[in-house]
Amino acid sequence: MNNTRMPNLFVVGAMKAATTSLHNYLALHPDIFMTRDPWKEPGFFVKELNWNKGWDWYSNLFSEAETQKFRGESSTDYTKSPHYAGVPERIHAACPDAKIIYIMRDPIERAISQYWWEVEFSAEGRNMPQGILENPWIMNASHYALQITPYLELFGEDNVFTLTTEALVKEPKQTLIDLFTWLGVSAEIELPEQFDVHNKSKASVNKFIAAGLVSKLKGSFVWDILKKSISPQLKAKLLKSMSRKVEKDDGNHADVVELLRPIMQPQVAELTTLTGKRYDEWTTLFPATRQ
Repeated sequence: MNNTRMPNLFVVGAMKAATTSLHNYLALHPDIFMTRDPWKEPGFFVKELNWNKGWDWYSNLFSEAETQKFRGESSTDYTKSPHYAGVPERIHAACPDAKIIYIMRDPIERAISQYWWEVEFSAEGRNMPQGILENPWIMNASHYALQITPYLELFGEDNVFTLTTEALVKEPKQTLIDLFTWLGVSAEIELPEQFDVHNKSKASVNKFIAAGLVSKLKGSFVWDILKKSISPQLKAKLLKSMSRKVEKDDGNHADVVELLRPIMQPQVAELTTLTGKRYDEWTTLFPATRQ
């Protein structure tokens, strides 16, 4: 392990919560080096992903870093517990002095966004709301208290910074000033007045025509073998060749919201207890601002 190249800054999620935008904003700062394409999300500390590539491979992702105070990466797979287990512990064992950043979006909106991602890239065949409620990967990724608790316990509250997508979109400059101040780097740099959208949501997605079969296979022994034996490139080609274009329904999803709200409101209350922050900006959970 090359300790001079190891990171000390991690954006750990959440998926579909503007992590790419945050990664790129951090990379603008002269005192922060962030990993670059194609490894903005290396997912190294996930055993099921790139852990077996080894420390030399991982540390080489930071080889272009010079004298920056921070060397960072952003991997949303680091907050997908319990499906990817032991990630916070591996990060802490290797980088005990690291700073952790966790950006969160309205959990219902995030779940809907991930559902459409699953439709296009993971052959999800179920319609909403079943495709969300019956998919623990989606439900657990929106359970922010579940995901951030081990980081708080391992790294301590002073080394974990939480923010919301909504704050970054509404006030990117002030949000970044707060973040840079927390990191102890200068906020006297040119900062955006308006939010710059990365990975903008598409109006339509490719839906796998055999998605029903795939949904039945998911989680099975056969599915695990197929995932390990098929390369990402081949998977992408297969999905594209066996897909049809469907229009995304980006309406208000009142039925989905009504089903998810009683599940997620207690989870956000738990998050508030952990962080000491209110989340009134998450309007699907709190339709009217609480007094």
